[in-house]
Amino acid sequence: MPKMEIDFSWPIDQKCFDTRSPEISIKKVPKETRSLSIILCDLSNRYDHGGGSINFQGKSIIPEGAVKGNYEGPCPPGWGTSPDYELTVKAIDEKGNILGIGKKVKTYPSEK
Repeated sequence: MPKMEIDFSWPIDQKCFDTRSPEISIKKVPKETRSLSIILCDLSNRYDHGGGSINFQGKSIIPEGAVKGNYEGPCPPGWGTSPDYELTVKAIDEKGNILGIGKKVKTYPSEK
C-alpha cells in the first residue's frame, strides 16, 4: 500500500478535548483519492480521540478545524508526562477502498 507523508501542528490556543483538528500537510496522495479519513490516537494512554473524513480537493494542506465528525484534540492527564499522539490519514477512493496511508507521531505539548 502506498505510503503518504504527513505532518501536523497543534493549534496554538488548543484547549482540552478541543474539536478543532490540527493543520495537516500531506504529500504523495494517490491520484484516485476522493476523500481522506483522519484519526487521532493517544499512544501513551491508549485513548482514541476519534476523527472524521473530508473531501479531498487536491491540496497539500488540510486547514486547522477542517476535520468534522467525532474528533477531539489532546487532553493529557497532567501527571508530568508528555503523551505521544499518532495522527493517521487514509486516502479513500470513490468506492471506499483505501489507496494509501500516512502516520505521524508527535508529543503534546509540542517538544521545543
